[in-house]
Amino acid sequence: MAVMDLFQIKGQNALVTGGGRGLGKAMATALAECGANVAIVDIDLERAQGAAQDLEALGVKSLAYYGDVTKEEDAQRTVDALIQEWGTLDLLINNAGVGILGAAEDVPFSDIRTTFEIDVFGIFTFSRAAFKPMSRQKRGNIINIASMAGISVLFPQEHAHYNSAKAAVIMVTKSLAVEWAPFGIRVNAIAPGYMITPPVIKLQQEDPKRWEFWMSRVPMGRAGEPEELKGSVIYLASAASGYMTGHTLVIDGGYTCM
Repeated sequence: MAVMDLFQIKGQNALVTGGGRGLGKAMATALAECGANVAIVDIDLERAQGAAQDLEALGVKSLAYYGDVTKEEDAQRTVDALIQEWGTLDLLINNAGVGILGAAEDVPFSDIRTTFEIDVFGIFTFSRAAFKPMSRQKRGNIINIASMAGISVLFPQEHAHYNSAKAAVIMVTKSLAVEWAPFGIRVNAIAPGYMITPPVIKLQQEDPKRWEFWMSRVPMGRAGEPEELKGSVIYLASAASGYMTGHTLVIDGGYTCM
């Protein structure tokens, strides 16, 4: 197979959680630009519908669903609806996530629970729903969005619960990769560093000095653009990474090297 053919994903059917904006939308756009059909599930249906319209403008099929990743019934309903429409589910990107700041000694337990429910349990709900059709097909591909916070403690942010949840995402990725390899399902993760997303843009505007300190700790001296994840997601989604499973691809400007 020619090298460029290894990256071919045209005609694949993909589902992206939290794909209405930010990193999720950037990755969904990358898939569509390479010819994959992409369904968007988001807690904000209007946002999901807007993203789906943008993807259809690229010449592929797209669907929009409302879904709360913490609810098993939402995950199952979404996957069932997609299978009914398109017949197969080839790729799942578990992107939906939340980061809540708070010192370990006094952050409300409700915030801790919310973080784990969305960032970790949300991966289980959609991955388990995707397992049935993928295992029947004897092939499937799952990409979980972790974070460099799951590898290195970020400073000076206080969010032990977020760091721990993202570390759990990495271990869930490894565990599912091992358990589901016999079914032809690959499971990998991407661990982004600081990326220019809506919450980060807000921080830049509200606390520029803090932002400058964050960037001083990144060897490349800047945050990443969402578009800089596009190549990575196509690599993991394609046959180019066919012998890779259980791996976490770190894209952080060098932060975790220190």
